[in-house]
Amino acid sequence: MTVLALGRRLAVAGACVRSRFGLWLALTAGFTVGYYALLMSALIVRFGALPNYATAYNWPANVWTIYRSTPSFSDVPPIVAEEYLLEFGYMNYDFGHGISEWALNILPYKVFLVMILAGLLATSLLLLKAKTGCPTSTRLKAGTATGLGAGFVAVTSATMSWVVCCATPTWIVGLSMLGLSVSASFWVEPAGPYLTAGGYALLAATVLILADPGPSDRHAATAASPDTQSSSAKGVHA
Repeated sequence: MTVLALGRRLAVAGACVRSRFGLWLALTAGFTVGYYALLMSALIVRFGALPNYATAYNWPANVWTIYRSTPSFSDVPPIVAEEYLLEFGYMNYDFGHGISEWALNILPYKVFLVMILAGLLATSLLLLKAKTGCPTSTRLKAGTATGLGAGFVAVTSATMSWVVCCATPTWIVGLSMLGLSVSASFWVEPAGPYLTAGGYALLAATVLILADPGPSDRHAATAASPDTQSSSAKGVHA
């Protein structure tokens, strides 16, 4: 795919979003809120109890403290990425002051990543309904790939904590809740960043595939590409 053809597909995707920007915004917000509502519902169903505590953290002040007290600036982003904004969970008071048995943690960095996921998903849905040059068979395959990519990102972006999994917010808590042993869950944890990156790549690729400008525009882009012009010039010269 030439740079010009890539630009044409990005233009088609951008035009599709702009034409229904209100719906795109509503879908993006809905997917993001729905994702965290789904995580909380999964915790409630799995453990059979409603959350009995909520904690709000002063995220801006905590970030400023990290920035001022961290010697190396390169260490600041990964530390800030783990900072909480909100926490909802279940506190067990059988052990004196209480211990958080499970919780849903809202981390701004993770919310931002989920919003990117939701935006790509909303774009794919709009492109699936729009009349682009993408054939029906390709649309079906792209729709399947979109679901697969969204699944990878959604699973690895979960920020739930469970005391059985060292009470740290991580995506493997979801795997443990589904029945995978804790040791096996920790074994697959390093694969998380690769699954996330693969999911985003799959989502971005399906958006570009669905944003097919059509045969006439493709031919126009091919004719206008520098490679084609260079080849034509050489042919004329010969």
